[in-house]
Amino acid sequence: MNYRNLRPAGHLLLLLATTYAGDALAADGCAKSANTNYQIGQTAEIEVTNDIPPGTIVRDEKAHGDGNVVASCVGDVTLEGKYTAVLTDGLIPLMVGGELSGFGLEIYVEENFGAGPTYGFPHSYHRNFGKGGFIRSDDINVGYRVKRMSGNIRYGRVDPGEIAEQAASSLTGGFTPPFRHMQIYELWFKRPTCSISAETLNQTVSMGSYSLADFKNPDRATRWVNFKLTVQDCKEPVGQIARFTFGSATDADPDARDLFRMLGTGPSHVGLEIASAGKHTIEPGKPYEANALATGEDFDFYVRLRETLYSVGAGAFTRPVTIRVDFL
Repeated sequence: MNYRNLRPAGHLLLLLATTYAGDALAADGCAKSANTNYQIGQTAEIEVTNDIPPGTIVRDEKAHGDGNVVASCVGDVTLEGKYTAVLTDGLIPLMVGGELSGFGLEIYVEENFGAGPTYGFPHSYHRNFGKGGFIRSDDINVGYRVKRMSGNIRYGRVDPGEIAEQAASSLTGGFTPPFRHMQIYELWFKRPTCSISAETLNQTVSMGSYSLADFKNPDRATRWVNFKLTVQDCKEPVGQIARFTFGSATDADPDARDLFRMLGTGPSHVGLEIASAGKHTIEPGKPYEANALATGEDFDFYVRLRETLYSVGAGAFTRPVTIRVDFL
């Protein structure tokens, strides 16, 4: 067997060139690690009226983070915040049911756990993290101001949704995806409460004196006697409902359930009938509703005696009737 030296036909020299990227490794910037939401409102109810002048601040509050890490950063970092909603006159118009509420919102951030400095939106500012650090959700407070705008107020829950965001310059260039999100959570515009004057709620209505002859008519009843419940305070009656409940079901006369039974030594076979302004009977314990009225106006009601069984007996009476009034 013959052996030969096998030699390659040529030589290949492979040169690998590298450049030390120390500057790139030390670049300033952040890497996003999580999202955090700042809830604007948090079941806040704001009582407002149409006579509030435009520009008036009706709420000035702050939302806080829960402390989770949202980004890891090195060196000098730029933070940028912007609105994600369209502004009108420098404010985010707040909507209720898709319609203008008559109020707008502006927000700002307070750095260093709320100790300052403060930056409005939109903004661009710097923080230095040295050789490394973190951005946490509670590093800032998110302040918000609700201001009166022009137009009639629309009451109800403000439409929820994101209104602003914040990101930081990235280790890889440009900016990180937004990690701070400012959202309208649960915010309500409510009407001021209305009330009925204590004097009219506690009044005594004189029914007068009657004879059997007064019941000799098709209704088998006496004449109607008017009484009024006066509105003590109601600044925004339009759209509100007043609900009146006279007595309870246990007050009903057993022989005529739509009447109030007499108590004690009152006349027999007679019940007390309460009616609305339109002379429609209001049964004991059954709510009656009417459109709310403005301050100083009166709700008209009527009362009379009506026969329940033949025939009416003599007697005198004083009949207390409780009244509950709810404004809806």
